[in-house]
Amino acid sequence: MKKLIYLLTMGSFLVMLGAFVSEEPLNDGPYVFEKGKKLLVRWVEDSVANKRMISSKNYSKFKSKDEKYFNPKYLFSGYTNKDTKTFDFQGVKKIAALSDVHGQYDLFIKILRNNGIIDAQNQWAYGDGHFVIVGDIFDRGDKVQECLWFVYQLEQQAAAAGGKVHYLLGNHEVMVLTGDLRYIHDKYRQTEQLFQMPYWQIFGPESELGKWLRTKPVTLRINDVQFVHGGLAPSLAASKFSVEAINRIFTDQIIDAVPEDSIYNDPKIKLLDGSQGPIWYRGYFKDANFTESQLDMVLNYYEVKRVVVGHTSQEEVKSLFNDKVIVVDSSIKLGESGEILFLEKDQLSVGDMMGKKRKL
Repeated sequence: MKKLIYLLTMGSFLVMLGAFVSEEPLNDGPYVFEKGKKLLVRWVEDSVANKRMISSKNYSKFKSKDEKYFNPKYLFSGYTNKDTKTFDFQGVKKIAALSDVHGQYDLFIKILRNNGIIDAQNQWAYGDGHFVIVGDIFDRGDKVQECLWFVYQLEQQAAAAGGKVHYLLGNHEVMVLTGDLRYIHDKYRQTEQLFQMPYWQIFGPESELGKWLRTKPVTLRINDVQFVHGGLAPSLAASKFSVEAINRIFTDQIIDAVPEDSIYNDPKIKLLDGSQGPIWYRGYFKDANFTESQLDMVLNYYEVKRVVVGHTSQEEVKSLFNDKVIVVDSSIKLGESGEILFLEKDQLSVGDMMGKKRKL
């Protein structure tokens, strides 16, 4: 329904959009779409929309002002993530996690570089470690696309080194994919106008990033830790939602539901996509009646020792309920500072944006 309303109002919306247009030249993209055996690249350079077909034979000739964020060789690398249906990883020696980047590319890179996740050339440097982004790269900031291509490429670099990048869907990923564009930066309103295409459609199933995003889970387990953007509510455990079911329902019945309103006829699906659902839940922080015994019930059901979440902004990475809940939303979205969590040798520590570590 949200997408239908958006399309019906697109014409009048674009007329009003002039108020959002910046006097500064706009550069955005690239955005890549499948066209048979070739790929259509669309981008905005100096406020002019451009498009070009590329293939495995000519991709190296592609140039744009945003090319430093985007290396087209990764589109033709032959890489396939074989773990798209795997939500449990055991025997991992080192784990790092952060969340809620919200388009703050420069700060994101600074935190990762200073904490040894990437090197000075922004290439994977964490060896066989696992790096988890606990949702919300989208919305608010103006370098969402740069962040997405960086993670897209980093995932392949990590796999080649025996490591792993896990990008979980947060509420803002799901919002954009389902047509809720309340929080996109004005820059992307201009891109919509120049492309004559709504922002959510830029990430549709036929786009390279849209296809990639649709392989991402909402929650997964590494060793004895469950990672999820908002949290796992007692109601999810009481309803006996498995990790597999949560991820499958979001992918198959929420993100691309047609008609969208039909998903709410099922109370279980409505629960998943509501305030008690894994991408929206804030009960660990906001529910005055929430108790540690309720948390223990949740952890016991999912057979984990703790849960790592984002979504509810803090000034720093924090531990709650005797280290059973770790929140890694350290307000990177403000573009001023941020932190990253490390779980190494069963020890919890935090690295700040300059790479200085403290015990949690």
